[in-house]
Amino acid sequence: MKSIFIISGEKGSGKTAFLIDVLAFFQMNGFVVGGFVALHELQSDCYQIKDIKTNEQSPLMERIATFDHRPNHFKFFPKGVEVGNNCIKELLAHPPDIAIVDEIGGYELAGKLWSSSFTQLMESSVPLIFTTKARQLEGVVKKWKIKPTLIFHPVDFGDPQKAFERMKRFL
Repeated sequence: MKSIFIISGEKGSGKTAFLIDVLAFFQMNGFVVGGFVALHELQSDCYQIKDIKTNEQSPLMERIATFDHRPNHFKFFPKGVEVGNNCIKELLAHPPDIAIVDEIGGYELAGKLWSSSFTQLMESSVPLIFTTKARQLEGVVKKWKIKPTLIFHPVDFGDPQKAFERMKRFL
């Protein structure tokens, strides 16, 4: 059965920082890792997408309105969306030991951004770590019929090495 690891927490809880720390343990231990992380610039509330294999970064989205205007409170940059979709296509074409997708949430639940690519990734045998907001965890699990191997919450974020060791047992 495919290993699926979920990192869940609210915005600002440290999901991506924890993911990057766990990712470093995988890389230091010789695992081939692919996918992307979304780096958040707090001051401007902008996100950059970073391809893990190439380190290519591209603007993904920036806040253009207050939260009460959602789902139209962010402007997306087509190049950034393309980078994410291309990363997932690369994961499918050349499967790594573990795939990283940061993050799956409301846009994908609505069939946007990487929803289609993520569906293909979920249908593959590629082991996966992805992040999602806690309030969307149930919807994401239900939509893609995910049977998570492990779910990490903010209480786990202080010990990325322990998380890596736990994940490694399932690969």
